[in-house]
Amino acid sequence: MASIGYGLNRARSPKVALNISVVVVNFNSGPFLKGVVEQLHAQPANYDVIVIDNRSSDGSTDFLRDTHRARLVALDRNLGFGAAANIGAGKANGDYILFLNPDAFVGMDTPALMADYLASSSEHGLCGAFLLDFHGREQAGSRRRDPTLIRACGKVLKSIVAKSPVPTFDQNREALPTGPVSVEAVSGACMMVKSAVHREIGGFDEKYFLHFEDLDYCRRIRDRGWVIGFLPQAPAFHYQGGSGSTSERTLLYHKQAGLRRYLNKFDGVSGGLKILRNAGLEILGCAGRLAIGLNKASRARNLLRVDHDAGSRQVLVGEVLTGAHPVVLVFGARSDVGEALCARLNALGLITVCVTRTVNEIRQSPLMVTIHPDLLLRNQLGARIDVAAMVSVCPIWELPRYQAFLEAIHNPSQLWLVLSSTSVTTKSNPEARNTNAVAARLGQGEAWLNTLRRGSSGPTVMVRPTLIYGGGRNRNINNLKQIARISRLRLDLDFARGLRSPVHCDDLAQWMTAIVARGPYPGDQQLSGIQCVEISGAQALSFRDLVCYAADVSGATTADLTLSRTTVRLLLRLFGWLPVFREVPKDFISRLERDFLFPNDNALSLQAGKMRRFYP
Repeated sequence: MASIGYGLNRARSPKVALNISVVVVNFNSGPFLKGVVEQLHAQPANYDVIVIDNRSSDGSTDFLRDTHRARLVALDRNLGFGAAANIGAGKANGDYILFLNPDAFVGMDTPALMADYLASSSEHGLCGAFLLDFHGREQAGSRRRDPTLIRACGKVLKSIVAKSPVPTFDQNREALPTGPVSVEAVSGACMMVKSAVHREIGGFDEKYFLHFEDLDYCRRIRDRGWVIGFLPQAPAFHYQGGSGSTSERTLLYHKQAGLRRYLNKFDGVSGGLKILRNAGLEILGCAGRLAIGLNKASRARNLLRVDHDAGSRQVLVGEVLTGAHPVVLVFGARSDVGEALCARLNALGLITVCVTRTVNEIRQSPLMVTIHPDLLLRNQLGARIDVAAMVSVCPIWELPRYQAFLEAIHNPSQLWLVLSSTSVTTKSNPEARNTNAVAARLGQGEAWLNTLRRGSSGPTVMVRPTLIYGGGRNRNINNLKQIARISRLRLDLDFARGLRSPVHCDDLAQWMTAIVARGPYPGDQQLSGIQCVEISGAQALSFRDLVCYAADVSGATTADLTLSRTTVRLLLRLFGWLPVFREVPKDFISRLERDFLFPNDNALSLQAGKMRRFYP
């Protein structure tokens, strides 16, 4: 993979001597196990890593037979999580034991932060990491309350009806604390305990096979008087589902059995109440099976629910999210320019991290990682992305909401390449409210960028394209073609002689890619300070010709129709309610008669490029 810029150094000096053993219970986790072990080995601390294998059949532990990076204990049968974890803890040499799933990638400083927390007070017995999924959203098990039958029902209902009012034992929908807080329970996917505490409570209850053993473990530790902490500054990115060969119905069976054992131990009911509770558990199991059926299609569409043949890509995702590779952070990847840009950057071997709410609908490549805005906004404390360059092709006024994160990832060599628009000047007509509002928002976005990057040693390039066309999402030219297909008319707007120079989205993406690929940027005299450049296509043509060309390529027109200025104004009044006309500005007629041409000289002197003539 290519590398640009300089990676961010997030290493830290721990407050306590790192005497940590890491226990990983493995069962058919494919390439995840190797990825997690190698990530731990790459960290500055010398962790004592112990892998307990529950008789995997996929060869996932083969790499450990020829390396000293971890101690391997191969069991002759699958004992379940709790029993295997106890075996690992029994072989641990550290004062602190980190129980880590084989598909959970920890931040570079996460184990040290957890050990610091435990060492800070004799009352602290166990702590959990800030558990995030591979898109940066907090996972349900990250911080929890003790389970009850009602809370378990609420969890199942939420898997069917997202806005169900029934409470659950998950706390991930609550506000994220700014520092460590005490909780009732955390997830066993990444939790650390003092070795002495583990020994005093007798370890995990081995009568649980899978699920609820971590909740039981937390409950017994708390009952002995120790505090359980949740650490939002200590992230771990958990794939959740990295262990193969286990069907969802089998998992549901283990969850039911685990919940039944947990309630039998701690809820204290007996007699008729116990019969009613057990009946409730059976109903809950039926609801769980219903949820599996209802969610089957959505799980099939979830790009994270891949088979093990795609596991290597997910290992890369885990490494990227924990800062192991420098990346290009991209806002607006679902746009036409964004799709073309990411494809080109990935083809050069550059990893892109794309911010999008529709994480499962974006076109993927092996070097593209998609993250939800939650990671940069709500879950910013867990963000560990090593950003070498930032490219934004979304509306510039959307960037200020990410200011806290963007300031946190400051890097002296970091390139910022931000798309604005020539509309900041062409739509500044005070007589047209809707167009003037666009110009004002663009101006505010540009002013914010100038203020934020003032004094930065990294280069900032603000790009103002003229009319962008090409691609499947572009509304301007595509709407013109749609009008021609519906009306079957080739419209001749005789009065619309204002000149334009449209730029194709692929040409713009190629020019921006070349800018990014020039890194590292220190010493690049052309790329320095804050610059603002306009960029256009290679051909100037009137809006009248632009409409005619769009109609021609639609292949649907059967007749020509000449429209005067007055006729167009009347048609807009009559049909302005149609969706295709709703965004037409009030000064549309006068704009068609004005030239909006911008020279490419500054853009092409900054980075050479070839723009095509207009062909929609």
